[in-house]
Amino acid sequence: MPVQIDLSGKAALVTGGSRGLGASVCRQLAAAGAAVAVHYASSPERATKVVESISTAGGRAIAVGGDFHRQEDVERVAREAREQLGDIAILVNNVGREETTGPALAQGWDAFQGIWDLNVRSAYLLTRALVPGMKRARYGRIVNVLSMAAHSYPKGMAAYSTAKTAFGGFTRALAVELGSDGITVNSVAPGWIPVERHGPGSLPGRMATAARTPLGHLGTPEDVAGAVLFLVSGLAGFVTGIEIPVCGGVQLLT
Repeated sequence: MPVQIDLSGKAALVTGGSRGLGASVCRQLAAAGAAVAVHYASSPERATKVVESISTAGGRAIAVGGDFHRQEDVERVAREAREQLGDIAILVNNVGREETTGPALAQGWDAFQGIWDLNVRSAYLLTRALVPGMKRARYGRIVNVLSMAAHSYPKGMAAYSTAKTAFGGFTRALAVELGSDGITVNSVAPGWIPVERHGPGSLPGRMATAARTPLGHLGTPEDVAGAVLFLVSGLAGFVTGIEIPVCGGVQLLT
């Protein structure tokens, strides 16, 4: 008999949910029955499209906007999601990107700080805001989206790699601290997965990455969403503090 994942009656918040990996995660969670808050940074139009696609498929979703470089926006997003959906049982901290690149010591600390604020501080603040509701329910699922850049350290991306490495440590530390409250904290680490923000100019890089992947091809946003869906489901109720690399086996070569 096939195993069904049922998230009915649970509310989820997915940061960076208006496009790319986040949009796929939103759709997968909604398809499993969760009510989903789709966070966006600057494009309500994209978030509205995700919400509409979920509604058309029979699910429930709302859009919540905020610039996660700013603490007040993070806290407002948490508040609005709770007000509209109730206590959030599932949190997917997906926001994060390499906003600036270049030699580590030439960038200056401000560049590091900006990437740290977006990739780590925002997740800390949002998690702190939502965990009390999870503790009251004695149930919670937190999934942090890391990156294989935390393991391969590509040149020019020291700030991003440093932030994602710290984010991995935060994930494991929270798993230890929150386990007794019925809250699991896990992570997924995508490899280089093409999304809409990667233009045609990235094609040579895509081909090179595919060539060195043991599976012989690149992944899709749905591959990442599937791993997240597993971690927030009852199938992973006794799983916490782990990192799932969603990279086609590239981690075996680094």
